Amino acid sequence: MGPDSLDKELHALYFLRNLKSLSEGYELQDSNRVVLAFFCIHGLAILNELHRVDKDVIIEWVYELQVQSNDPDSEELGGGFRGSLWFGRSDSVGNNSALYDASNIAATYAALCILKTLGDDQSRVHKKEIVQMLGKLQHSSGCFSSMNLGSEQDMRFVFCACAISYMLDDWSGIDKALVCQYINKCRNYDGSIGIAPGTEGQGGAVFCAIAALRLSGCEEKLDCKQKNLIRWLMFRQHNGFQGRCNKEPDSCYAFWNGGALDMLEHHAFVDIESIQNFVVSCQHSFGGFCKYPDSGPDVMHSYYSLAWLSIASRSSRHLGIIGLKPMDTKLQIPFCV
Repeated sequence: MGPDSLDKELHALYFLRNLKSLSEGYELQDSNRVVLAFFCIHGLAILNELHRVDKDVIIEWVYELQVQSNDPDSEELGGGFRGSLWFGRSDSVGNNSALYDASNIAATYAALCILKTLGDDQSRVHKKEIVQMLGKLQHSSGCFSSMNLGSEQDMRFVFCACAISYMLDDWSGIDKALVCQYINKCRNYDGSIGIAPGTEGQGGAVFCAIAALRLSGCEEKLDCKQKNLIRWLMFRQHNGFQGRCNKEPDSCYAFWNGGALDMLEHHAFVDIESIQNFVVSCQHSFGGFCKYPDSGPDVMHSYYSLAWLSIASRSSRHLGIIGLKPMDTKLQIPFCV
């Protein structure tokens, strides 16, 4: 299945549909609506189809998600962006729901990426409060919680914190030494990196760790032989990329594993033709990409499939798909210009 098998218009329509109205399968993810919008907007950006959305309307919606802090020095989280208007609005300052109307680190990352990609000058972003939020969410282990209400803490949020600091050009809210220490504690004997200390190596965790180190300028702090990590990533190729040992290939891991190899400057070792055939075979007849062939599409797998196809098109002009916007891999978004 060659590069000409990608129906770009079909996928553009898929993202546009989901940006306007999500199907019932997304009901449980309503609290993460800004993350779902992140996938749709950046999918359109890769396809060079952002001119088909009303950027001003989306930008104003994102700013409605910004959490206002009554007192930046209090124990309340304050600052950042909430995942959905279901929790509250930007003008809901002074009520007694502030404890539960909290921002979270993934939504803040997604919101800042959307504003950046849509060309907003971010003059209305409360940067000081966001930086303070990051400081409150970092633990003594170096890891970050997603939010202040007893949430998960793992490598995903380490990446988000570093990406936020990079986009704001302010690292004062993060202890970089603790971040590096945490990442090194997540290393495994086989060269892989887990999502938390003592966990199995996983492609998404590897990507988040390498991207966090790259964003923070601490790549040399990874305390392992790079060749072992590269070998582990390369051995995840089984027609498509699998996320962990002995798992079925999954379209999104083309990006997680391929993106990690891209940042490590070893994407040339990827069997691009084989991986591309698998990813293209995951296209759905209604648009979008599925996790596996002959299953249902979703916006997350659709976005990361296109993101890897963009990386592959840059790595191999002969095999790659023409016309996809190049990726800023470390941020997981296409370059804005």
